[in-house]
Amino acid sequence: MRNLVNIRIYFFVALMMLSTCSWAIDTVDKLAFTPVTLTPGETEIQYVSLTLYGSRNYSGYNLKITIPEGIELAYEDGELIIDKGSILARSHSVAGNYNADTRVLKIICSSQQNADFKSMSGEVCTIGFTVSTYTKPGALSMELSEQALATADATEYDPADATDTNVAIGTTAKASLNISAANKWSTCILPFATSLPEGLKAYTCSSKDDDKQVFYLSDATSIEAYTPYILYSESGYTGTLTGEVNVSQYPASGKVAQGYLTGAIEVQTTNEGYILQKQSGVVKFYLADPSKTYTIPAGKCWATPPASTTQSYSFDFPTAVKGIAEVAESKNESKYNLSGIMIDAPRKGQLYIQNGRKYVK
Repeated sequence: MRNLVNIRIYFFVALMMLSTCSWAIDTVDKLAFTPVTLTPGETEIQYVSLTLYGSRNYSGYNLKITIPEGIELAYEDGELIIDKGSILARSHSVAGNYNADTRVLKIICSSQQNADFKSMSGEVCTIGFTVSTYTKPGALSMELSEQALATADATEYDPADATDTNVAIGTTAKASLNISAANKWSTCILPFATSLPEGLKAYTCSSKDDDKQVFYLSDATSIEAYTPYILYSESGYTGTLTGEVNVSQYPASGKVAQGYLTGAIEVQTTNEGYILQKQSGVVKFYLADPSKTYTIPAGKCWATPPASTTQSYSFDFPTAVKGIAEVAESKNESKYNLSGIMIDAPRKGQLYIQNGRKYVK
């Protein structure tokens, strides 16, 4: 159980303690974040420490923190993960109250016995965060405001408000991919380049047949940064990919369009194009209902072919292969990829066409 069990009791105790003075004394003492670099896409909860740099004995504090976009507060059993720092006494309690609309976290620390901190300086709390794969690397502006420090005799001290840049997002990012064996198909766009793991295939898309309602896919040999892909895994895939983010390529619009696909680096909404869905047991790109708003999560793609009114597009490889195989004569030993381009030797795991039929190396 976290230190928020008695949140209401300690919340009001702290408010009473810090409001007994009619004025606060300015001080050079301050609360600031301990320098830390967070990893985008890390599945484990990451912690940021708040440190007191003091010159006297304090017994309580409160402040507000504005949480920037791209990181989120972590929860356990429905409670914020905010733990007591190493310099707090046993009787101290740390409580947090978060307004998701304003993204403001209020933290209040107090002691029922008005106990002093164990030392004048040190860690007063740790806060748990999760960080999206698609959070842009660089320094974060973690604004501290309405700070107050109090001594056991209820004297209140007023540190200066500050915007602290000790918290940063690193350039090494992780992306978790999950394709179910039942669906087999998915989409992705990553902020880094990486090789394709075994069991996962990636395709770009820039040609179609409206009569056959088919998207023709081009085989990708690797995943390039900021490039939208259609993914396929015959038996499903679950794994984590890692790479170095090129910040200079980060799209200002938060999305990237290439061929017939548009990928979301930041969450997007649309009522146009084609949305990858499973309807009546079939996974396809289905025409968006213009009366609805679809949310495209960061890391996912939707199809945006020009001048299309077709109700859906499939990846029925036998159908698509039949159309592409017309490039070659029906009785021909030559091999072609799914775009109809002749190849000398298929790679392991690559789909290819020979004599009008589909094969896997």
